[in-house]
Parts: sequence; structure tokens; C-alpha cells
Amino acid sequence: MKSIRDASVHDKRIFLRVDFNVPMKDGRITDISRIEKSTPTIKYLIDRKAKIILGTHLGRPKGKFNSDFSTIPLAKELAKILGKEVFATDQIISPEVTAKANSLPSGGVLMLGNLRFDPREEENNKSFAQELANLADIYVNDAFAVSHRDNTSVSAITACLPSFSGLLLESEITTLRLLLQNPIKPFLVIIGGAKVKDKAGLIDNLAVMADGVLLGGAIAITFSAAKGEDIGDSLVEPEMFPVCAKMLEKFKQKIILPSDYTKVQKADGSFQILDIGQNTIDKFTHEISYASTIFWNGNLGYTEDEKFRNGTLMVAKAIADSGKTTVVAGGDTVGFLAENKLAEKMSFVSTGGGATMEFLAGKTLPGLEALEKNNSNF
Repeated sequence: MKSIRDASVHDKRIFLRVDFNVPMKDGRITDISRIEKSTPTIKYLIDRKAKIILGTHLGRPKGKFNSDFSTIPLAKELAKILGKEVFATDQIISPEVTAKANSLPSGGVLMLGNLRFDPREEENNKSFAQELANLADIYVNDAFAVSHRDNTSVSAITACLPSFSGLLLESEITTLRLLLQNPIKPFLVIIGGAKVKDKAGLIDNLAVMADGVLLGGAIAITFSAAKGEDIGDSLVEPEMFPVCAKMLEKFKQKIILPSDYTKVQKADGSFQILDIGQNTIDKFTHEISYASTIFWNGNLGYTEDEKFRNGTLMVAKAIADSGKTTVVAGGDTVGFLAENKLAEKMSFVSTGGGATMEFLAGKTLPGLEALEKNNSNF
């Protein structure tokens, strides 16, 4: 795909698709990292005197206006970061928006209303794509985190305008491709979280390149149960037992399951697994010490409760202090690292959740496919 570096953007109107779907509480942004991640692309365009029209979604407004999901607070935060005015509106397509897009000064920035205020955004609608395209001369995708979704502002719009990848999208693809094609060995993969169903493809694909795969969280519980181990009354996916058993056989020299767990005894005599145990922590940190490249996705215990954060925290610290090439993905894990001030110690923190999982599972992402396909049309 073509990079924004290949585009002549001077005095051109750029529709820049970003992912500013930030967490908010009581109308205030609680984590601005997603906004910060796209500022290099925005500054690149400002420096080259482009006219920037920003499009993003925020939350799930279900196809209609909802002030709780206004993009105006996002524009205000971006203005602080850039140190310049960002024009903002809750409208997406209107005569006023068109007039503003056409009158933007060179280096000016306009934030459109939440794209999901229009139900056509999630329908990959051609007419909506053309309406968005009419605001601009060039399209740039800098929203890797939504590139696995066949949405209008990600896919259909690329057929309407010369289309390029932004700097953040480029860095995501370059880094993740290294894991799939040429990771520095030994390559260690650490997977936690809740659902084997969501990550089976990821585990299966990465295990081919990996030297070791450490499993934790509820995912490890399902794998352990598939081996016939007693997991008590713990969270489990029985329907995934055949898949787990197949992977355990296929990668028996690579997959490492917890050898002990932190359990809670229940009144009826059963127990529930909520974290990895100390022996497992020691084993995992030992493996980390020998790795050269580490990919981590998914917390290793029920980190919503302070009592069951120890395994995830100890492993996070070991990775942060390893000095190795470390790539981390997944909202819960990234949030946990940020909360414990460890994110800055990682080599690369992916903005993608589902997009990263699908990319590393070897799946085709509609947004990336659209960029590749439609570049030849212009």
C-alpha cells in the first residue's frame, strides 16, 4: 500500500481516519494515548500545509446523535496537544461542514461529528462514502485499530479518493509483520485473557514462529481442562476442548501451561481459579529472561480484583525490565501497563485490539485490503 509519504499533500484537503475511541467518564477523557498515537501523522500534514478533516467514531451511539458520544471533547484535547485551534462540530455531512472543509486554511484541522451518528458508517455504504469523499482530495487511514471492520470510513471510501496509509498504520503493520516473518530468536509469546474462541487463530499462527507459548488467564484454564485437569468451578469453554487438545498435540514442545494457580475456595467445597501461582510466575519470568523478542496479549489473572493481580504484575515487570524487544496488544493489558506505569518500558504498544489479533492470526483486514486494492484506481 502507498504511504502518506508518497502523497503530495500541500494545500490538499485530507480526510484522515483516526481512532480516537478513547475511554471517558462523566464527559472527561481518562486516557489520551489513542489521540497521542496519531499526532505524528497530524503534525506531518500540518507541517506540509495540508487541510485536515478528521473522522473518528466514539463508543456505540447506535446510528443516531447522542451528546454522550460527541467528538468535541476530543477536538479540545487534540488542540491542547497540537498547541493550535481544532475546529469541531457534531455534524458529519451538512452545508456548514462542507463550507468549513472548503475554507480551511493550510495547516487547519477540522474534527467531524462522530461517524457512528450515521447508521451508514457501519454498513460500508457507498453513498455515505461518496459524501465523505466530497469533503476531501485525499484519504489517509491512520486507524489500524478499526481496519478489521468493513466500515464506510475504512473501506468503501478508498474507492472514491486516492488512498494512503498514515504513519501510525505503517508502524503497526511493520512491527506486527516482523513478528510473523522475522522475529529475533528466541521468540516468546504470552497469551492470557478470557476466551480461547477469540484467540485460537492467534495462538495457532504465532506458535509456528515462536520458540515458546506461555498461556495464562481463563484461556489457560480451558487448555488445562482439555488435558483432564481439575479446574473446579472456574471459567471454562468446554466447546473449545477439541481445539485446545489439537494445539497441545501440535505444539507440545512449545505450549507451557501454568503448573499452579491461585484459587478461591467456595462455600460448597468447590474452588475457582483466579490467577497463576508463584511456581508459574517463576517459570514464566525464567522464560522471559531467555527471550529476545516477546509478544504479550491478555492478562494472566482476574485483574479486576486487586487480590488477583500478582501474576500479571510480576510478569509485566519482568518483561518491562528485560531490555528485550517487547510488543504488547489488547486493551486490558495495555490499560494494566499504563495504570502501573510500565507501558513506556515496552518497545511497542499496539493500538489494535481485535485488529491486531486478526492480523497476527493471518486474517485479511478489510481496511488494509481496501487500501491495497483501490490505490491502482487513481
